Amino acid sequence: MRFKSLFLFLSQLLFFFILGFVLIHGQFLCGCDVFSESPLYIEPLEGTNSEIPNAIPFNSFQEVLNFISELKKSGKFPEKGLKIVLRDKDYKMSEKVVFTKQNSGEEGKPIVITSKWKCKNKVSGGFKINNFKRLVDVPKNGNEERIKESVRDKIYVADLKIYGLKPLPPLELAGFGSLALRREDRGYQGYTAFPYVEVFFNGEAMTLARFPDEGFLRVSEVKGEPTEPLAGFPTMKNVQIKLENCPLEAWAKESNVLLHGYWYYDWSDSYESVEAVYPETAEIKFASCCSAYGYKAGARFYALNLLCELDQPGEWYLDRQNLLLYFYPPEPLLGATVEISWFEGPMFRFENASHIYLEGLDFQLCSGNIVEICDGENIQILGCSFTHSGGYGVAIDGGKNHCVQSCDFITLGKGGVFLRGGDRKTLTPSGFKVDNCYFYDLARVDHTYNPAVYGEGVGHVVSHNFVHKNPSSAFRMDGNDIIVEYNEVCDVVLESDDQGGLDTYGNPTYRGMIYRYNYWHHIGNWDKPGLPLQGGVRLDYPISGVKIYGNIFYKACAKDGIFGGVQVNGGKDNIIENNIFADCFIGVTFQTCTEEEWQNTVNEALNKPDIDYNLYVQRYPEMAHIYEDRNKNTVQRNIFWKCNEVMRKMETSQIIFENNLTTTDNALFPHSAQGNFEINNNILTSSNFNFDPIPFPQIGLYKDKYREVIPMETINNIRKK
Repeated sequence: MRFKSLFLFLSQLLFFFILGFVLIHGQFLCGCDVFSESPLYIEPLEGTNSEIPNAIPFNSFQEVLNFISELKKSGKFPEKGLKIVLRDKDYKMSEKVVFTKQNSGEEGKPIVITSKWKCKNKVSGGFKINNFKRLVDVPKNGNEERIKESVRDKIYVADLKIYGLKPLPPLELAGFGSLALRREDRGYQGYTAFPYVEVFFNGEAMTLARFPDEGFLRVSEVKGEPTEPLAGFPTMKNVQIKLENCPLEAWAKESNVLLHGYWYYDWSDSYESVEAVYPETAEIKFASCCSAYGYKAGARFYALNLLCELDQPGEWYLDRQNLLLYFYPPEPLLGATVEISWFEGPMFRFENASHIYLEGLDFQLCSGNIVEICDGENIQILGCSFTHSGGYGVAIDGGKNHCVQSCDFITLGKGGVFLRGGDRKTLTPSGFKVDNCYFYDLARVDHTYNPAVYGEGVGHVVSHNFVHKNPSSAFRMDGNDIIVEYNEVCDVVLESDDQGGLDTYGNPTYRGMIYRYNYWHHIGNWDKPGLPLQGGVRLDYPISGVKIYGNIFYKACAKDGIFGGVQVNGGKDNIIENNIFADCFIGVTFQTCTEEEWQNTVNEALNKPDIDYNLYVQRYPEMAHIYEDRNKNTVQRNIFWKCNEVMRKMETSQIIFENNLTTTDNALFPHSAQGNFEINNNILTSSNFNFDPIPFPQIGLYKDKYREVIPMETINNIRKK
């Protein structure tokens, strides 16, 4: 007992010694008032009786982490939690911040990381560039000879070495279709990001010098040797492609050329590094042949990272060895803000940490992922923004009850939020939630399978979000008991094909997913012929047991295309009920699978160790008959308004199509010209049609303490297209 009392006394003594050292070191040894100058301070949350004084200053997050660890060891953690406050309006990241179990909050005692200011505190991994000089005014170093003479007087150059930076390795990128992002089982390492340093002019992303300036080229011919197929897909080595109408003599003088393309399928993009350019034969040889699906003539691609193609306003090129940035500004530099994303990331990582809230912070200019959460519990991201960066905004891999609430995700190289959690064996839900978030201009580096929200696992909820401008899907959901509700999705699937605004694929035991009360509009090539396989919700092979209820699909598939507002590929037990299909080229479409394909697919899924068959049959009773009635799905009580075609199915489809309304009556939707699909119930009553109300005003973003303004002008302008 005596030793226990002595230990307690020494622990308390150590705690007060550390606290005193922090105060003395900060205020007296530095010879300044750190309470006003230190970038961070800690204080107990309001209402806490604590021995911790307010506004304890710190110079770095590492000091904060050490202090919290000692605080917990001493038993002095405040009874209601504590707050870490960023004092600087522009906090510069110099090292990754890692929270662990040792410096976590506790249940009912969270750690809140927030800003001193009412406006969001900027947390930046980049810097402003203020030392541009005209190319024609700096000493020659040989690079200028690669720049077209016609634009040399418009190019500016900045030496980044004055900012204390170190040379970068050659640029390497990957993409969904790249073997660099595949596990041995060919699984996609979804949130892995290759660092991508980028230039921004007055908040707008600039373009790494490329050819052509927009759009794609086409491969004329492919040469190479086949290798061992990867999970049934062909791969190749020693690949050379033949091109037409490309300035290969100039490209041959470049040392780090990349080609970004859809090398075989229009739903799979990847980057290839160039090993050699042969102008005499109009051929290019790839360095490592990264495409997981092989290559074909006619594939679309473009070239990038070429100083010789720096010829358009807004383009830039970085000499990564000598740290010389070449830039063709879109407007005069005088008075402009030019920034570069540099910090590789993640900025914050939570490793088995719990009960920590990031609140009201503006994360930007990171060349990789911004926030990563690995395991742990109750990490909440509240009212933050994630912008102008090269990877994901937030990546969550494991743990439970994590939440992303009322955040903005804008201009990112990969997706917005990645979710992997829950247990498919026991059907234990993750408790993850992404709610009331705004997503815009995503997947700018890796164009496919980097949606606003990518969900794997069990029990996620994705609700009340607004998503627009994405080259591929808005949502990707693979798993069980996932709810997607009250979201508005538009202007997505702008570049890829064979995909939907929401896409899911791969396993007939992914069950219990509910997609309800969402508004899908202006999807893909809705207004013009083009890629034909684009729709609102796509249940790819062999997804089954999904309920699609109470959604609105408006101009939600490709014109003259093959997909409908909803497209089902070979699954069964899916229910499409009480939805509105408005002005869609096709309402719903179905593809089928053969008996042999279905039997093999089900056998493979049931033999995997990640499910418990008896539990699954108990949770999803229809699984007791999973081998029977392949391709059987239900379409009932839907409204098809002004659709060119209501349903398209293959002959072997078993579709229960009943109690649906097909109409062109303008009076049914009196505000449709504004993209508002609230129903005139008098028309339904006169038609004697049983249809449950869709809560249209509740769809999309809502105001809360973190989101005080909703961009209704932007939303309404898109709805009215």
